[in-house]
Amino acid sequence: MKNAVIVAAAGKGKRFKNKLPKQYVKVNGREILALSLDNFEKTPQIDAVVLVVSPDYAVYARRMTVKYGYKKIIGIINGGAERFRSVYNAVIFLKDFMPENVLIHDGARPKAGAALIRKILTALKKEKAVIPVNRIFATVKQVKGGYIEKTIDRNTLRTAHTPQGFKYKELLKLYALSSLKSQKPTDEASVFEAAGIKVKIIEDEEENVKVTVRRDINRIT
Repeated sequence: MKNAVIVAAAGKGKRFKNKLPKQYVKVNGREILALSLDNFEKTPQIDAVVLVVSPDYAVYARRMTVKYGYKKIIGIINGGAERFRSVYNAVIFLKDFMPENVLIHDGARPKAGAALIRKILTALKKEKAVIPVNRIFATVKQVKGGYIEKTIDRNTLRTAHTPQGFKYKELLKLYALSSLKSQKPTDEASVFEAAGIKVKIIEDEEENVKVTVRRDINRIT
C-alpha cells in the first residue's frame, strides 16, 4: 500500500453547540464527514482510508459509509478522549498494512480537494512531513495578565491545517503512547518538530475550511 488516510472524526464539537456532533450535520443533504471522505474516495492516488469515530456514533458512522458505498475504507475504529489518542489508535491499526505515506485529516474539514492532496503527496517524495498552512494577515499581539507584552512579526506565523502528510514508518516510530501523553500534541506535525525533524509547509487552499462553530457552515456551502 502506498498512500493511506486517517480521518479523525471522534470529537464532540462542543463549540458547534448542537446535539448531533458537527461532523454528522448535513450540508445540502450530505453529512460534513461524508463530504470530507468524498475527497479521498475520488482521488486516485489514495489507496485506503481509516475512519476514527466516537464509540457512541460508531453505528451511525458505519451506516453512513454503507449508504454512500465507500470502497476505500479499510477500518472504522474507536477514537479516544483526545485527538492524539484517536490518531494513535489509527496509526497502530495501519501496522498491518504498512503504507508508505499517511495523511491525517480532520473529519470536519470537508473541502480539501484533490489538487491539495496531490501537492502533499508530491512533497512527500522528498520530505518526511508536509502540512498545509495559511498566512496570518491580522496584527498579532502577545498578552499577559490583561496587557500586551509585544507585537509578534506576523510574517513568521502561519496557521496549520489538514490533511497533514507523513512517511508512515517515521510516524509509527514517533508515536509511542507514553511520549504522546506528556506532549499532548494538538497536531501530528508538532511530534515531528519535537523530534527535530523538519516539517515542510505548502500553501493551503482558501476554501479548505474547518467547521468549528455554526457560522462556518456558510463558508462551505
